Amino acid sequence: MTKLLLFSLLMLAPLQPLHNEVDSITSSYLNSGFTTIEKATTQYEKQTKLDATPPDSFPFKPTHSFGRYNDRGYFKGSLELEYVDSSNMDVLVVWVTEKEQEVLPQNIAKQVTLKDGINGSYVEGKEHASISKLKFEYEGNYYMIEYIRELSKPYVKEELLVKVANSIIH
Repeated sequence: MTKLLLFSLLMLAPLQPLHNEVDSITSSYLNSGFTTIEKATTQYEKQTKLDATPPDSFPFKPTHSFGRYNDRGYFKGSLELEYVDSSNMDVLVVWVTEKEQEVLPQNIAKQVTLKDGINGSYVEGKEHASISKLKFEYEGNYYMIEYIRELSKPYVKEELLVKVANSIIH
């Protein structure tokens, strides 16, 4: 409900430079096949017969949220949830699949314990951006949480991603 209210307020706000930026973010995601978190999650659950839980805790206040069920290509069968902070363009991506998609190198992954004793793996890396990842399995799904920032910004620490992961585990 809060997301809907925020979206409605943004759409009704006077036209200002920030509003143009917001429109371009929304337009870009919609043109890339994204929809709402709810619709994408429902589509994933219908296709896989597994329940998928979006997070309800974030390391920032998302200004935008989008979802996409990938029904073709390399990511076929995956649910992709993206949360954007337009003030600094940080992005939190939550991938949900019914089978493991990406194996994190064990020699650099840090093992973390999540709620209910669930094990997770955390890694950091820089290529075109500062990326922090946390991966875990829960209720038949494999979750990969990625926090993506500008290359010049520091990594997001594992505690923030653990908090996001724990909000998925009920």
